[in-house]
Amino acid sequence: MDLDVLERILDGREKPTNLSFELLKNITENFSVDREIGHGGFATVYKGVLPNGNVAVKRIRNSHSINEALFYREVDSLLNIEHKNVVRFLGFCASTDQTAIQIEGSKQHIYAEVRERLLCFEYISNGSLQKYLTVCIICTRKSRYIIWI
Repeated sequence: MDLDVLERILDGREKPTNLSFELLKNITENFSVDREIGHGGFATVYKGVLPNGNVAVKRIRNSHSINEALFYREVDSLLNIEHKNVVRFLGFCASTDQTAIQIEGSKQHIYAEVRERLLCFEYISNGSLQKYLTVCIICTRKSRYIIWI
């Protein structure tokens, strides 16, 4: 069912929504290294394969340290952007689970929170925008300008 929803969003028949972690895990083959298409300082991007097309799934690393309000503010901004020059936002995942970890040499357990924060976008096959841009930095006594060409 989740797959059908994502396909309808990709086709433009539904609006972006909350997507399950299991769905995003499945379409990226458990976040396989073979599906990795990019990574940066705080996230890794994977190619998700659907029957009717592909998507890009951005998995945020160290999501336990992410400010929740900031994450939802970003999602809210992405939900409101519609422009021909901006990659289409398809949905998000904010999953939190608990796991029991046995204390070594004891029968006691500690319980840890496992948080996953992901964003899903339309897949663009021509690579990163960074590949097509050249940066020009101009410094003057009073200002520093960064120009993307």
